[in-house]
Amino acid sequence: MRIRDLILPEDKVFFTLFLEMAEKIGESATTLNEITHELPGGTEKAHKVRQIEHQGDEITRKIFEQLDESLITPLEPEEIARLAPVLDDVLDRLDWVTHQLCNYEIPETNDVLKEYSYLITLAGIEISHALKSLSALQDPEEVRTHVQEISRLYNLSTELLSRAILDLFKTKDLLLIIKLKDIYEGLARVMEKCNDVGHAVSDIAKAHS
Repeated sequence: MRIRDLILPEDKVFFTLFLEMAEKIGESATTLNEITHELPGGTEKAHKVRQIEHQGDEITRKIFEQLDESLITPLEPEEIARLAPVLDDVLDRLDWVTHQLCNYEIPETNDVLKEYSYLITLAGIEISHALKSLSALQDPEEVRTHVQEISRLYNLSTELLSRAILDLFKTKDLLLIIKLKDIYEGLARVMEKCNDVGHAVSDIAKAHS
């Protein structure tokens, strides 16, 4: 047992809040995936993602409030201050691209939209697993496994974007090209933010190994 554990128990509320954020990311990703499979229907579900994004903002606020009030924390304050915003960024980007997808009135779905939303869903699952592993602060290798999977999914998404843009410019509907390119790039930014979470979690795990 460490000396600081004898002085004052660590405040575990931060991991609870981080896992709540991961849950919100999973809910948003699942909803996005449903929409991409239901187009042109399902667009009414965008309001759910907006509500989840607001809930994520509230959780982020609680994290920083708790950070100001806590005398001792399970992670370094700067680590908590780094991780909370990158998790919130994922939710912000999910909300943004979901509303892009719905507001642009895409006439039908396609394989790229489905594949991208699936990759995002998988990345959300790995974020949750990585945070659960991080909360134990005992097995950095397990954390690393989940972070590596997030990175692999991100790399797949960059390859998907390259192929999708090339295929898109083979079509002749200029307006649809503009809309879909914007959406594809929005989906790519979601995966970038997921990868940022992976980097943050990885750095924290290394510091505590």
